[in-house]
Amino acid sequence: MIKVITLLLLLQNAASGETYYMEMDYFLHPGVPNFPEYAVMNVIEGFLASYYDEKVMHIKQDWMKKLIKENTKEWESSVQACLEYKDIFRHQTKNFNAGSNPSEGKEIIQQIIGCVWDEETNNTHGHVKYGNNGEDFMTLDTKTGTWIATNPKAEVIAKEWNADKAIYEIAKILLRNECLPLLKVFLRYGKSFLSRKVLPSVFLLQKSPSFPVTCHATGFFPNKAMMFWRKDGEEIHEGVEHGNLLPNDDGSFQMSVHLEVLAIPPEDWGRYECIFELSGVKNDVITKLDQDSIRSNNPKTKGLLTATSIAVIAMMGCVIVILAAALSFTAFKLMNVTHRIFHRIF
Repeated sequence: MIKVITLLLLLQNAASGETYYMEMDYFLHPGVPNFPEYAVMNVIEGFLASYYDEKVMHIKQDWMKKLIKENTKEWESSVQACLEYKDIFRHQTKNFNAGSNPSEGKEIIQQIIGCVWDEETNNTHGHVKYGNNGEDFMTLDTKTGTWIATNPKAEVIAKEWNADKAIYEIAKILLRNECLPLLKVFLRYGKSFLSRKVLPSVFLLQKSPSFPVTCHATGFFPNKAMMFWRKDGEEIHEGVEHGNLLPNDDGSFQMSVHLEVLAIPPEDWGRYECIFELSGVKNDVITKLDQDSIRSNNPKTKGLLTATSIAVIAMMGCVIVILAAALSFTAFKLMNVTHRIFHRIF
């Protein structure tokens, strides 16, 4: 089930240390081999707090285990209600792939309900987004209460949903009365864990002398980080390519930045540095561009990668935002179910 959990699509972060972000992610993918048809995950500050589908639950961190132990009945009730949400979610999104061939097995319906809380000012805001087969599909403008098609295929559905104001009211319930209380509960148990600062291990990697040099940082937390190359103390952009920010299986993160070095004279390598900056930490991690420090899988180079080194640079986490919310069946029925999902809990 770790393979399923790595389908975590990385999230946007709040700007200040006093602001916290959480997403309730739902995904439905019938016909996709080796995946459950329906699953739910809760993600706080880019960290997977819980994952469950109809067959398995994944809880790894001690603070989440304590939360569940002290709220066992409430937690079990919440999980059961989330699983019961499957039929409503499926009914609400039944027209998302109208005209497609279901035998292709590529149908993936995604929903994200995200909320942000400023602990200092108590200000909050949030969003509801839908994805379809890996593409943006539809989003809610919370200021106007309007559904906006972010994909031409969603235009008809957006019009239908805008004609039914009850759907918007349900979305508000999910945002204000469900996501936010759950965020605060998670913070009550896991704030010290989520607020920790962990610097990464940084490696210089290169497949062969004709390839770019990759500066790879792994094991850092949280994911509010920047990474770049600089020359003579100045950040450079030419010949630089940034990799994605990815989650590791242990809850930490990894990222890379690549530098084209083929045209750089060997005597100038010492002028280049890879810089890693972690939000809230004063001292950067600085790695000089040095031929002797590069790890490579080229047998002709000294820094031959061992199996352990390869494991370090392997992608321990995979991406994808997997999203959330079904809103229609009957406004009354859906209202009741979404109320059960979180309200009867914390």
